[in-house]
Amino acid sequence: MSKILRVGIVGCGYMGEIRRRVIEQNPRLELVGVFDTNPAVREKISNCHVFDSFDGLVKGDVDIVFVCTPNLYSPEMCVKSMKMGKHVFCEKPPGRNKKDIKNIIKAENGNVKLMFGFNHRFHPGVLKAKVIIDSGRLGGIVGMRGVYGKSGGLHFYRSWRNDKDISGGGILLDQGVHMLDLFLYLCGDFEYVKCFTSNAFWKFEVEDNAYVILKNKKGQIAVLHSSAT
Repeated sequence: MSKILRVGIVGCGYMGEIRRRVIEQNPRLELVGVFDTNPAVREKISNCHVFDSFDGLVKGDVDIVFVCTPNLYSPEMCVKSMKMGKHVFCEKPPGRNKKDIKNIIKAENGNVKLMFGFNHRFHPGVLKAKVIIDSGRLGGIVGMRGVYGKSGGLHFYRSWRNDKDISGGGILLDQGVHMLDLFLYLCGDFEYVKCFTSNAFWKFEVEDNAYVILKNKKGQIAVLHSSAT
């Protein structure tokens, strides 16, 4: 029988709650504790152990740390968890900027596994497309086009995602990154990138529309429009 992996969750907001439900439904996982910086949130949690600090959780008897925090905090928590020998699942994006991502890459080692929440790679249709593309039986990819985003939802104006210091960017970093990941998954790395952004609609300091064109050395071109309008 496979070992049951002990999981701790950092960040008990919307995504943290989704991860908690999935973990509790998986017989291979055991939720041993959670931590959130908000005392009011911590007080509402009654079905598992609540740690008083992130350090308390990551130093505890956990095998995997699920990092479900805003983008400002997740890179440091990923790095700390891996240095403590914990496997890490972190919500996307991997970081707000190159510095965040370089720090994570530097901390990653062969003894632990690191995964980000790019779940679209595992959709049945995408998996099937990957098999067909890799087989070459329909030829190669000439180009790809994707539209990905979402409209402003409940409490959108108050969301931390619209604060550039916390999020690092707008709709491209929040949602468009899923489509960019699929481009990479199906075509490999891109060497040439051109991007235009706009915040003309919502007037936030982060983009509400992004238009991206990518090209790789094989001549494949991908075009993305990511929109919050």
